Amino acid sequence: PPAPRRWYATGRAGASGSFAVPHPTRAETLRYPARAAGAAAALDPKLKGAMVGRPDPLASRGEGGSGGGRATAFDRLVYYPILFLAAVELLVWYSVAATAPPSEQQTVENWSATKQVPCERYVQPETMGAVKDAVEWAHVHRKRLRPVGSALSPNGAAFNEDGMLSMALLDNVVEVDEENMTVTTQAGARVAEVTEALRSKGLTLINYASIREQQIGGFTQVGAHGTGATVPPLDETVTKLKLITPAKGEITLSLSDPDGGEALRVARCGVGALGVAAEVTMRVTKAHRLLEKTWTASRAEVRKKHKQWLAGHQHIRYMWIPHTDCVVVVGSNPLPEGAEPPVVAEDTPERARKKTEPMRRLLQQCAPEVDSADMGFGQLRDELLKVAPLDLEHVKRVNAAEAEFWRRNSGRRCDWSDKILGFDCGGQQHVYEVAFRTGDSVETNTGADLEYMAELLEMIETEGIPAPAPIEQRWSAGSKSPLSPATNVLPDGGKAVKRGEAGLHSWIGIIMYLPSDDAKEREAITAAFKQYADRETTKLGEKYGIRTHWAKIELPTDPDARFEARRAVETRYDLSGFRELRASYDPKGVLGNDMIEGLVGDPKRVERRDAFSRAFWGPLEAYAEEQALAEEEKAKAAASDSSPMPDPSPRRSFHRRLERKFNRAVEDGSFVNVCVQVAMAVALHFTLAYRNVRRALEAEDARRAEAKKEAARHADERLRETPPASPA
Repeated sequence: PPAPRRWYATGRAGASGSFAVPHPTRAETLRYPARAAGAAAALDPKLKGAMVGRPDPLASRGEGGSGGGRATAFDRLVYYPILFLAAVELLVWYSVAATAPPSEQQTVENWSATKQVPCERYVQPETMGAVKDAVEWAHVHRKRLRPVGSALSPNGAAFNEDGMLSMALLDNVVEVDEENMTVTTQAGARVAEVTEALRSKGLTLINYASIREQQIGGFTQVGAHGTGATVPPLDETVTKLKLITPAKGEITLSLSDPDGGEALRVARCGVGALGVAAEVTMRVTKAHRLLEKTWTASRAEVRKKHKQWLAGHQHIRYMWIPHTDCVVVVGSNPLPEGAEPPVVAEDTPERARKKTEPMRRLLQQCAPEVDSADMGFGQLRDELLKVAPLDLEHVKRVNAAEAEFWRRNSGRRCDWSDKILGFDCGGQQHVYEVAFRTGDSVETNTGADLEYMAELLEMIETEGIPAPAPIEQRWSAGSKSPLSPATNVLPDGGKAVKRGEAGLHSWIGIIMYLPSDDAKEREAITAAFKQYADRETTKLGEKYGIRTHWAKIELPTDPDARFEARRAVETRYDLSGFRELRASYDPKGVLGNDMIEGLVGDPKRVERRDAFSRAFWGPLEAYAEEQALAEEEKAKAAASDSSPMPDPSPRRSFHRRLERKFNRAVEDGSFVNVCVQVAMAVALHFTLAYRNVRRALEAEDARRAEAKKEAARHADERLRETPPASPA
């Protein structure tokens, strides 16, 4: 019979030639015609369940089998509301952005490179008017704008993803009052700059921390301290404070206020959560030189002479070297007025090299390829620890070499107080520092300071913790600021010390260095340090009633640990005045961050946030985590050893970012924001359900398609087995 007429690729009917390609008919494009498959199913009972009574997926869904037709109505039900809500979000964003203060996106990193935050809105005002406008804008639009200083805090106390306000450009020394012995500065002025301005007037700050690059605002707000059993923390020296608050605007607090200075005492160490510190007035003293002596002692000698040394030095600190019987003692006293500075032998290069010789010798043994010719003490310690920072025996050898360095470094020096009290803290590091009361005064010291150290060292050496040196111990008098770690105020308005006594508090800081740039090694050190600090807190925290330095406290991620950390703060601080002022000055919490809300925030606000978060975002977070883990497993199974695996963190971070945004809306109490976020959460819940339905439909389609292929294969076999009909 003649061949059927077809259309060819040339577009002409009946075309011929070696390059003419016939277009197949629709029936020929199918794996097997549906009628034949049905007939085969009728002949074979095994295929009846697969084909009889089931619709052809290709007829209603298209050949791709994607499942789009069946879910069209649900698509509209879910995605159109999401598009509408996105449009609402866009309008809200535009109304906020149109009045926003000038800002830029920045990634902010702290001094030790242990904390980093991508900040969406980094504001750096140049005038006080601009500060007021920015804070007012944040209050009106319920946008977080956390005050930040020099970003020196190891825990990133001022870090916030939504927004940060830097006072770095407002750094003037406003007034030096020689008669009343005070200095007034803008909050962005650095300690070093204020010191030089005071030096020309023959004045200086009463005390100094180890670092002089801090801004005055952050210096006082986190309760920074120096050392000296009769010298209070720096917040105690603040006599007047100008705050830019979200709800009350600009206010000035002083000790002479009608409330007796209670608001000032709360706000001067308010961790930046009551207002942006604009101007700070502090008490100063006459510039003076200090004669410093450094020597080493055994632990037994420290216990024997501790009271004598503590009472005999205006400033003193101990540096305990774990896994050795060496304690470095650094004490200093003011040079008598009018006395000539003593002649102190200069530290020549030859003498300096002799002091570090034990560390150089050990480095030559451990890492002979490293050139230590031009390295100082801090660099040598970093290079030594870089070899094996978490190996206990290696850390013991490094500590022993450091102890020998300090024995050779014993001596004295004389210089201005700011230069003596400031010192090199070493390289990048993790630090955890706590304070606790150890008596009403030096004379009535309970001995808790040395008992704490004895228990801490015993824990380190018994449990084999690779703790590097030093563990630094300092002292200070108490503070009347309720939120100072060295506060003399107990919860419920109680007093920690007898009337007329200054109080005696000990500060103890543990450390682990980050000498390597290798990400995995830094992660391992970070995990080891967290375990180290957690062990100290668990073993000694409750017994001694420790309060962690606000620049070194961490907000736990585990819910149970977070609850315990909050409970510890609430039982060891009097938060009533702080929360009362915050409800008045910053009722929307725009100057806070997750750490502030988690540890000292309004309990009702935190409970409301956590309840909504668990209800709406718990399933989404679990879903995101499940999908990320599934992708990891799939990548591990499919990828070769040399090929990089995809990073699942974007999927996690996307959902966590949405959760953080929702939590923030709930904390604000904004009805519009909460409604929008709740609607989006509900829509996303529907989306998850929709995706699950889609997956089930696609699985069903795949099963049917496989059954259809199987039916077609069997039909082909039956047709081949059936002899052709003889011509009539």
